Amino acid sequence: MVHSSTFLSEYTKNSNCDIVKIPPDRPYKHIHKLVNSYMANIKIPTSFNIDLEFETANMGKRFLAWVIDHVIKFVYVWAIAYTLSNLGIRGDNYLIVYTLVGGIPFMCYFLVLEILMNGQTPGKLALGIKIRNMHGGKPSLSQHLIRWLFRVIETPYLFINALIPIIAMLRSPYDQRLGDIVAGTIVVNTRTKASIQDTIFRDMSAMDYQPRFPQILKLSDRDMNKIKELMDQAIRSNNSELTARVAYRVRDVLEIQTEMLPEEFLETVINDYNYYTTR
Repeated sequence: MVHSSTFLSEYTKNSNCDIVKIPPDRPYKHIHKLVNSYMANIKIPTSFNIDLEFETANMGKRFLAWVIDHVIKFVYVWAIAYTLSNLGIRGDNYLIVYTLVGGIPFMCYFLVLEILMNGQTPGKLALGIKIRNMHGGKPSLSQHLIRWLFRVIETPYLFINALIPIIAMLRSPYDQRLGDIVAGTIVVNTRTKASIQDTIFRDMSAMDYQPRFPQILKLSDRDMNKIKELMDQAIRSNNSELTARVAYRVRDVLEIQTEMLPEEFLETVINDYNYYTTR
């Protein structure tokens, strides 16, 4: 394994890379909760010596987001009904058109928008909250579908329906409604905590990925985090020279011969590292 004290040292003299050390007996999948006055903070240990910390969205924020989304939904179906009426559409034709243009979008509002908007809806976006999976990453299509199906029994149009998500969230250590618990998702605040995209973590389990460079296992977690840090720095400053220098250094240390462009090569290195270390 390459020692972090020397690897990339010439490029990082002015950089600090404080890594949270995860004990080897703390499995990646375990999630630990910290309790504060109003919000629940959860820490997600990764296999890359970094704890991802998220602040869960409380019941008040989630309810306000739900209200905003339902205002949008009802305004939409009212506008459809008003338009069809003004167009003189009546009888069976009205029912068919209203169902296709109004009813189906009304029913599928949350499912479609949460998929298209990366875990958000207009209401969630306005309140600064987002759906994540229990690893802090993007939920899968099946997780979105499960959450949506459970809305049938959780949507608080009736008093008894309202009790189901309230009781579930009060009993859940992560402020999850029943659909979240079954789907394996959480709703987090997006404006205060780090994103998993800021780390070297890539979820390779959901794709048929073929690694390119087995030599990557010679590097340590700290080396990989430093590579990611330098890549981000190069992107922010539009410094292609820095990207090329880091890529050259990695190729040199690992004795890799490739014609890949520097940025593509470094992304592949990170993906390969994820593939090998999470198997």
